[in-house]
Amino acid sequence: MEELLLGLEYEVLQKGSCKVDYSGMEYDSRKVTEGDIFVALEGAVSDGHDYINQAIARGAKGVLVSKKVQTDFPCECILVKDLRKNLGKIASNFYNYPQRKLKIIGITGTNGKTTSTYLLESILGAERVARIGTVEYKIGDEIIEAPNTTPESLDVVKLCKKAIDKGLEYLVMEVSSHALSLGRVDMLEFDVASFTNLTLDHLDYHKNMDNYFEAKRKLFTMLKKSGSDSINIDDQYGDKLYKEFGGYSYSLTKPADLTGEILEFHSDGQLVRLNLLGDIFEEKLSILGRYNLYNVLGVIGIALQLGIEKEGILERIRDTKGAPGRFELVNCGQDFIVVVDYAHTGDALENILNSINELKKGRVITVFGCGGDRDATKRPIMGGIAQRLSDIAILTSDNPRTEDPHSIIEDVKKGMSGDNYLVEEDREKAIMKAIEIAQKNDIILIAGKGHETYQILGRNKIHFDDREMARREIVRRKMRG
Repeated sequence: MEELLLGLEYEVLQKGSCKVDYSGMEYDSRKVTEGDIFVALEGAVSDGHDYINQAIARGAKGVLVSKKVQTDFPCECILVKDLRKNLGKIASNFYNYPQRKLKIIGITGTNGKTTSTYLLESILGAERVARIGTVEYKIGDEIIEAPNTTPESLDVVKLCKKAIDKGLEYLVMEVSSHALSLGRVDMLEFDVASFTNLTLDHLDYHKNMDNYFEAKRKLFTMLKKSGSDSINIDDQYGDKLYKEFGGYSYSLTKPADLTGEILEFHSDGQLVRLNLLGDIFEEKLSILGRYNLYNVLGVIGIALQLGIEKEGILERIRDTKGAPGRFELVNCGQDFIVVVDYAHTGDALENILNSINELKKGRVITVFGCGGDRDATKRPIMGGIAQRLSDIAILTSDNPRTEDPHSIIEDVKKGMSGDNYLVEEDREKAIMKAIEIAQKNDIILIAGKGHETYQILGRNKIHFDDREMARREIVRRKMRG
């Protein structure tokens, strides 16, 4: 096992009795099978060192630890300094660096990452792409549940191996600030990187915007070739990145390599004019909103960096609907519009509400909340945005997690005033209320959870899907006449 640790600081706590041909690596003791190496990681909720005996009982033949433990195991045990940070390198050594056989595209930013990965997959061809992100991990025809936007480094390496085994060419991935900060992608080199924007979020972890930005900036230091990127320069942090790293710039407000403007809105899309490195195109896109035009420009920049012709890019992107739970319509033949969206930051909520207000013919009714155990500073900001840009705002629970839902709501209310909002803590009842009061041509936005099919109460997950709930209530209303 020591050959996997070359260049790292480590200490052999217990030697194995004989040479072992290890079959795999796991950090979850429940997934260990005969012949695996078990990696004991210290987590925020549980400590892998507490599960070493269970892993051995399931067949682990080697153990890597990040702190000293009593070594009475019937197998090799090695203490590795900074185990979590170095896990990607260890996994790469074990699986023979499968990532080097893929073209890897990383997309980072607060908002727009998920939609951008779906758009890029459409351009490159789903049959050639492995996609990693918030909604799911998709490796060819295999869909894997996504516990994190960017997986642990060991999982990333294994997904790369799976992609190579399936004959795929590209890895398109959302790269979160947590992943960059924790070293989950340190073992990767990126062919192209893209920056969408940076807005108030995750300050519970990063503490301030400077730290948050530095985490995002790290992605651009990991490019194989400097300048192989696509950057939104309308964002002040993006402008800063572009001035440092170059590449393709994109903008809706100023001169850039790639620019765009919306000419007309339609119920099924929007007509836009694009200026791509001096060539002008008018295109009908199937996705709505200024923020989605930013996403389109960003992925066009990525595709150009990969050497794809402009006409081919536009042909593939025209009819793409974007990602599940991102401006997703719930249509049961009703005379009002229902939109479900993942917007859970102030910037994302403002963007989608601005887009909805450009489309509206009636009222805008917004159902929203804020998650628990997450950055509390954005709560009153989101409350103010929802109230200001809605005719009626219904404040409810999102994923309260271990926080008191009532306390979260009180935080949000600090940013709200006036009489155009109401509070319904129960999310199901809040959605029912929105459907009940909707009139012809109104637009209901149900924001915050998007594609999620659960709600987190305490440490428990219960089934809850905003789309299902809205669909049920629309049908019930129609049956009532």
